[in-house]
Amino acid sequence: MNIFKGVINVILTLIIVVGGIFITLYFFGITPYVVLSGSMEPTIKTGSLSFINKNIKLQDIKENDIIGFKIGSDNLVTHRVVSITLNGLTTKGDNNKVVDGGFVTNNNYVGKNIFWIPKLGFVVIAVQTPTGKIVGITSIILLFLAGIFLGEDNKKERN
Repeated sequence: MNIFKGVINVILTLIIVVGGIFITLYFFGITPYVVLSGSMEPTIKTGSLSFINKNIKLQDIKENDIIGFKIGSDNLVTHRVVSITLNGLTTKGDNNKVVDGGFVTNNNYVGKNIFWIPKLGFVVIAVQTPTGKIVGITSIILLFLAGIFLGEDNKKERN
């Protein structure tokens, strides 16, 4: 029973710590995005969670930086800057043969990619589905309830 309680405590602690890290990053203007294509492979693999710092200004970007920018209203692209011109930034995915059409300007620039975590994006995608949300919330509730009831058993054993 003590091993089970220890596992529950570790899992709950991880949930709280990871949640705290994501909230802290968000307050500092760092937003995670899931990489959905292989255009940046092998550098950033499909399914990675890419962290974009929205506080880094377009004029601070240099060649070879990896940036996030919008195409259309909803699609975020993470590509490498291959040149800087008066018209804006020219970008290209590491796995693409040709540069992207158009330029990145202040109108569609989001921020600079500061780090990424491979495969974590797959977890984010799974949790965002209706089934994933139900499983995630149910699991957290069950872990909290198990922690409470196991804590009560511990108190009874000490008395």
